[in-house]
Amino acid sequence: RSQHSLRQSWEASHRSTKEDWVEWMRRFALEMLRESISPALRACWALAQAYHPLARELFHASFLSCWLHRLDDTYQDILVHELETALHSPNLPRDILQALLNLAEFMDRSGLPLPIDARTLSALSEKCHAYAKALRYKETEFNTSPANCIEALISINTQLQQNEAAQGILVFSQKHLKVEHRGPWYERLHRWEDALEAYELRQLQDPSNLEWTKGRMRCLHELGEWPRLSQLAHSVWESDRAPLDVIKQEVAPLAAAAEFHLRDWDRMSVF
Repeated sequence: RSQHSLRQSWEASHRSTKEDWVEWMRRFALEMLRESISPALRACWALAQAYHPLARELFHASFLSCWLHRLDDTYQDILVHELETALHSPNLPRDILQALLNLAEFMDRSGLPLPIDARTLSALSEKCHAYAKALRYKETEFNTSPANCIEALISINTQLQQNEAAQGILVFSQKHLKVEHRGPWYERLHRWEDALEAYELRQLQDPSNLEWTKGRMRCLHELGEWPRLSQLAHSVWESDRAPLDVIKQEVAPLAAAAEFHLRDWDRMSVF
């Protein structure tokens, strides 16, 4: 009976709106309390019906109790699938996403990690600006797939203002992984000259790729290389292969800044 009632509470496939998810979380947390093996937790169920924050406060403990003592392997697998459905829902409210991420972290620290892909948990943690969580999951992924984690680790450490760690990841990748360093990695570290060199090398290999051109322009802007930035901007603007409007919108502020600093008002009006 308890497994069936728990399954009904966590069923997530028909939830779509934010209101649906709020009700889903309310019912899920309450049912975990009611079906807990702990008498102390079950005693809180009646009060939690009237005061829902209590159910949320006790959610980790009640979840762990049911996970260990109420659910067999089959029902655990079903529950994880429903949690993944919730985590990937575009309409899941931010506070519920945070609650589920906190639950995953709690289970991990309790020695019973939920079988949810670390890449998923890391990406969702970044989405919530929970960068410490994101870093923890990304470091777990790094143990099995280091080359694919370099950019994310640099980005997350930069967000956490751990610049030395971000620099260390770059050095490690160069010494041990033989990974080609990319412009965006240097940009996140504000190493503009190195980023410029990386973009220029890529542009030599693929001259028509405007992504490398935009990267060079960003670096020249940060370095205050106004004559070079002006020349590059006009070469893009006046080429036979005119850039798309969306690219023009990205390039125009950089080009205009160059002409402003050069006091060339006529050329500035082009942008």
